[in-house]
Amino acid sequence: MKSITIYKSNVRGLPQNIRYDNKVIVNNIESFSKAITLDYVCANYKDNIRSIKNFIKADCLPVDIDNDHAEDSSNWINVDDVKKAFPEVGFYVQYSRHHLISKNGKKARPKFHVLFPIDEITDEA
Repeated sequence: MKSITIYKSNVRGLPQNIRYDNKVIVNNIESFSKAITLDYVCANYKDNIRSIKNFIKADCLPVDIDNDHAEDSSNWINVDDVKKAFPEVGFYVQYSRHHLISKNGKKARPKFHVLFPIDEITDEA
């Protein structure tokens, strides 16, 4: 599978964090597992500070699947659905901290991030 570049912070779970100083090249499941131990972004930013105006480049498209579009579990998306929708496309999956956990009065549901390798982009739009 094509490699992706992730930029890790030095913290986890701090909403006010905007720094992602640690570049990690991901080219297998082991390097991916190490890259996602702390908060991360899928783009390179000027001075490693996350903001649209600081965007430099990215080679990864992150998709957040929270399944908050439906209460009927038969309408929820799971990893097998992603595999079926993109049969010839490799991707990485990270399960959310709230995967299969009830939150905000809603029943537990699959929650995960899908990271697709893409050709490098340099336009934040």
